[in-house]
Amino acid sequence: MTVKLSISVPDDVAEYLQSQGNASAAVTEAVRRVLPEARRLRQREAAQAYGRFLRERTPEQADADRILIESSNDIALRGTEW
Repeated sequence: MTVKLSISVPDDVAEYLQSQGNASAAVTEAVRRVLPEARRLRQREAAQAYGRFLRERTPEQADADRILIESSNDIALRGTEW
């Protein structure tokens, strides 16, 4: 599926796109090169936020989470045979 967009670009970009045989293909290729980096940036920011969250937790909060996880595991594994 494709979507038709109307965008404004600086003069030098417009000149380059007009010189291309297929401006849509040139824009698509350029944007696809940027997408992985944008995704990595979002992942890096999320990991940093999670790290800040973990560092700010009190020992009591960490213990409560450990107990919850262990209890959940016990419930999930009840009756299973290895």
